[in-house]
Amino acid sequence: MFERNRTRPFLIRYALYLYFLGLSLRNTSKALEPFVDRSYVVAIWYWIQEFNPKDVFPNKNKSRITAYIIDETMVQIGYTGAWFWVAIEPIRHRILGVYISRHRNMLVAKSFLKSLIKLYGKHVVYSDGGSWYPEACNSLGLKNIYSIHHLKKA
Repeated sequence: MFERNRTRPFLIRYALYLYFLGLSLRNTSKALEPFVDRSYVVAIWYWIQEFNPKDVFPNKNKSRITAYIIDETMVQIGYTGAWFWVAIEPIRHRILGVYISRHRNMLVAKSFLKSLIKLYGKHVVYSDGGSWYPEACNSLGLKNIYSIHHLKKA
């Protein structure tokens, strides 16, 4: 795993340890500053991708997930618009997954939710009331609840 890195393995392990304790990428990088002379935000992100905690702690992630908070927003990529989907765990505010699509409909929502189920299992889905969420949740056997923020807007 660490053969081609310029960074010493103990610093990589230390960075992963700090990140999985709950520090952000930026704060983890700041914690490494006494040991290195350059920013490590991107490098830490790559180390996280290489280190798959599911392999080491197979059921730990699933047991800590209480629900999915899911939402989407339009983003501009070059001259093209796309939908950026995100799912967050409500207690620890951890990003569970992201997804980019050209469309916003039940099929895309279902595909994104299926990828979350594969990683974390079935949980309640909190959404903002988009018509695609109840349909996608029903087809996957998930409970869908409109978020409080949506109810305040109505």
